[in-house]
Amino acid sequence: MTYKIRCNFSTKKAEWNKLVNKNMGIFKIAVGTTSETKLKYLKEVLKELEIKAKLFPVSVQSGVTEQPKTTEETERGSINRAARAAEKVEGEDFAIGVEIGYHRNKNAEYEMFCWVTIIDKDGYQISSQSHKFLLPKYYQEVLDSNLFVNEHLDGFIKNKKKISRAEKQIDNIVRHRKPFIENALKNA
Repeated sequence: MTYKIRCNFSTKKAEWNKLVNKNMGIFKIAVGTTSETKLKYLKEVLKELEIKAKLFPVSVQSGVTEQPKTTEETERGSINRAARAAEKVEGEDFAIGVEIGYHRNKNAEYEMFCWVTIIDKDGYQISSQSHKFLLPKYYQEVLDSNLFVNEHLDGFIKNKKKISRAEKQIDNIVRHRKPFIENALKNA
């Protein structure tokens, strides 16, 4: 049996606590990624939430395009990653899938965000979306040209004589995606 809950930024921690309170001690968590960066952020959030866990990262396919360009496709990628991680790790308490994506807002401008899905061993599922971030013109042009953002990260500040503090911060946010991943994890 699968229970599905679709959460958004304003979701309370009650649903997360339902998952956490089902178990005592150290959780065995299957994670649908081998990205050291994503795993680092996940560990930081678990520590902040005072959840003890052993992570089992596994390489899985998201089942969506390499650079999702809709909210629905990005959410589907996180669900697929969590479900496929659960299939690969025996005896997991729950599985987590993380997917970064982009979509056009009502003004046809691209925004960046993250979806996280958590599925427990009984099939109870929570999916949560992070806040959205309107991308600067440079990244709008990258996405409009059907190029991959992660292959064009250096172009945002390259050849600029003076880089503002805001530009440095934007570069860091888009490059490392930390705020999106942490936000979606905390809201799941």
